[in-house]
Amino acid sequence: MHSGGQEFDPPRLHHLPIVLTSYSGLNPRMKVCAITMVYQDYWALAQWVRHYSDQLGIQNLYIVAHGHDAKVQQIAEGANIWTIPRDSLDGFDKRRNKMLNQFQSGLLQFYDWVIRTDADELVCVDPNVHTSIVDLLAVTSEHSVFSIGLNVFEQAVEHEMPIGASVFDYRTAAIVTGNYSKAWAVRADTALMRHGVKLSGDDDIEYTYAFPKGVFLCHMKFANVPELAEVNKIRKEVARSGKPGVPGWGWRRADAHTMKFFETAETMPFTDWSDSLQVAYENIPTNMKYDESDGVIRSPGIPFLAKTKLPSWYKTS
Repeated sequence: MHSGGQEFDPPRLHHLPIVLTSYSGLNPRMKVCAITMVYQDYWALAQWVRHYSDQLGIQNLYIVAHGHDAKVQQIAEGANIWTIPRDSLDGFDKRRNKMLNQFQSGLLQFYDWVIRTDADELVCVDPNVHTSIVDLLAVTSEHSVFSIGLNVFEQAVEHEMPIGASVFDYRTAAIVTGNYSKAWAVRADTALMRHGVKLSGDDDIEYTYAFPKGVFLCHMKFANVPELAEVNKIRKEVARSGKPGVPGWGWRRADAHTMKFFETAETMPFTDWSDSLQVAYENIPTNMKYDESDGVIRSPGIPFLAKTKLPSWYKTS
């Protein structure tokens, strides 16, 4: 494997499997849960709850609500909701990630795998390759899993989405992106951070990761323009609060970031789905970035690799 054109062999990294065989018989003892954290992103949360409850069961969803919110309770009824205070945003990113990693670690005392994504991220598997997310994880021997990232977006010609509709019934285009080719599930007590996973630790455990084909992390930030406008207001407020440790440029200049994305996405030509995946696998799993200072490996931050149309199986994913 290579990084930046040079030989890449980080400590504790065993191998990078690109192909996993499909699995036809679900292991009934396999226990999988999903966690996320949310603040007022109601449309995305509704998509997240619908998607992962279909995959895992509502009882296996864990939602961290940043501040008490009756609407979150309503949207996620039946899930496990943990409310934390929102009285201070000091060190927001660092505290949030530390808390989520510790929560994730605790859940691994009761589950075989923990899926962790943002509320606007849905992991989808190609049914021609894997029967389900749980099926995929049941045959994964590595300690964590990455997948190709897709920025699903609202095209100028598409209609506004009805309330309660599934995003995949109304959005058909996506940008293949290294930025969101994230680590999203762990079965070992290792930290997720900076869209990657920590491979090395303080002990002798040798952490490994998988990057299977037929698995995609669909980022929904750009899939609903009216909802994005509301979320951007919150992001700008947080980033411009003057508090130390809050998110940076992407939140502080959220409107400019959004405009740049849509301008680029609309001008890119469409690439066939299979061709776009070939581009993705040629540029992302083979060019992972490893930081020796903290032992974190992550995908290369390539924002626009290809524009493609989602295949029809997404409507039933």
